[in-house]
Amino acid sequence: PAAFVLVEAIAHGALLYSASVHPRRPGPAMVLAEPSAKAESASSRVATRPLVLKIGGRWYDATEWASRHPGGAYCLEWVAGFDVSAIFHTVHLFGRKSASAMLSQLPELAETDLPTLPEPLVFPDIRRVPKMMQPPIFEDWLLGRDVGGSVASGPPQPFRKPAPGDSRGWGAMDASRDTPFKLELEALLHRHFDSPAQYKASTEHWLRIGLALGLTCSCLAGWAHGDVPATLVLPWAQWMLFSPAAHEASHHTLSTRPRVNLAAMYLGMPFIFNPLIWYPQHIVSHHQYPNDERLDVDLHHLRPARMHPLTDRDEGGSGGHFLFKGFFTTAGMSVLWPIRHLVGRPTARFYTLNTPAPAAVPKAHVALSLLPAAFVNLYPFWLVASGAANPALGLFLWLFPWLGTGAIWTVMTQVSHAQEDAQAPPEYDDHLRWQVESAVDYSVGSPLVPMLTASLNLQSMHHALPSVCGCHFHRLYPEYARICRRHGVQLNTRSDVAHAWRTNVDRVFQLSSSPDEPAVWRRLGGNLVVYLATPYVLFAAPVLMLSAAVDAAVRLPCAAA
Repeated sequence: PAAFVLVEAIAHGALLYSASVHPRRPGPAMVLAEPSAKAESASSRVATRPLVLKIGGRWYDATEWASRHPGGAYCLEWVAGFDVSAIFHTVHLFGRKSASAMLSQLPELAETDLPTLPEPLVFPDIRRVPKMMQPPIFEDWLLGRDVGGSVASGPPQPFRKPAPGDSRGWGAMDASRDTPFKLELEALLHRHFDSPAQYKASTEHWLRIGLALGLTCSCLAGWAHGDVPATLVLPWAQWMLFSPAAHEASHHTLSTRPRVNLAAMYLGMPFIFNPLIWYPQHIVSHHQYPNDERLDVDLHHLRPARMHPLTDRDEGGSGGHFLFKGFFTTAGMSVLWPIRHLVGRPTARFYTLNTPAPAAVPKAHVALSLLPAAFVNLYPFWLVASGAANPALGLFLWLFPWLGTGAIWTVMTQVSHAQEDAQAPPEYDDHLRWQVESAVDYSVGSPLVPMLTASLNLQSMHHALPSVCGCHFHRLYPEYARICRRHGVQLNTRSDVAHAWRTNVDRVFQLSSSPDEPAVWRRLGGNLVVYLATPYVLFAAPVLMLSAAVDAAVRLPCAAA
């Protein structure tokens, strides 16, 4: 067990070193035409390939600028090849004029210099296999869902095509427009902060990260020794570390030093997420196109549960799938999604992989990033094989941390967007306004809840001001709310997280379930305490009682002897 900390430290250290030195490569499907000189070496050809980004309908070559980018080269490399218009304008709100001036100096690339694309690249197409062509998977057998047939060959049309004249073009919203609302939010930042360094993490925020890191390390050490109380606390400790550290770091809000943000992203390991998989789908997809069923991949993670009224309904799907799969969300982000990327397999029930790692990251780095998750998955079996734990205790040590973190993750993330009032189609062309109105806030007056959630409870503010550390949100929120009211921007709020979870579950059941489905599942699943207690009551308690019984059965013959 003492080797646990050493293995984790080596794995994380290797990851950080690899992240800091891996070479820049072109983005997905965006390799430019090779130079015509056949004698040119492969290495020199790679060096001439630009790091391309699409902003405001134009392609830019950011190869030379990447090394001087204040946020670090990696955050450009990890989004290379994508349309990042919305990211550019929201992240650079504080210094939008200087950022736009810098952008104008980057070399532009004509469409003719790019490979032929079937459509504008925004994020991998969310192309779903029709229900009757879906092959059965383990989940169908477990939940009794009838699925048969074979997967159709070849890429189909997207599962939903926008109708002619459809005005719900989330992705088409012009994020560069200087609307009165946007200008007043910019003024809000300048009233409170003199430089970007001032809206990064405060000393108090770093102190909380340090305390959470200490608690997590203590719980991990206890888990490695088979300590039951430490393992029961571990999911909460990991969340308390992830939310103020890894999540904030993925938005570059902890520090003005890129290496600090890059290192902190790995603090979501091993039981929350893999940062290489998380970054593209969260930053490029979700934060650019929240609640856009065609581009926000977050709306499709918990299929066959239906998370948006404009997605197709699955026969046999229900809100129960949402509740059940929620327990395994962190296992998917940490283990399943990276493996799918490595082996080139599409997301189950989809034609494409919805959660790819950045094309700039070598597969060897992705494989290396799986080491911490691999260790925590294999170590309990080693304890059993070595006789240090009985099989029941080994099962508890293996599965409970995933179930616990999955339940916490599902509650803390899904309540913020899968809500009826956050999914009303926008009838305006104001990207920043949609960032606010597509989210739900709760406990807006509480000084404690933002500390426990890293201000994810103030989700609309996080989407409107993603470059500001959440530790400042509670202080800024009253003024922010007044600005929203002045400009007619709707703030969707709930009294607390229990209220938000209840309306979230009601929404998913309304969209997913048939009218004759027993209401008891909705009532039980919508109770926050019941849902979070489920891994403890329905899994941990019986497994630990079985473990105690096994130990007692072993001790009796020994005592008699």
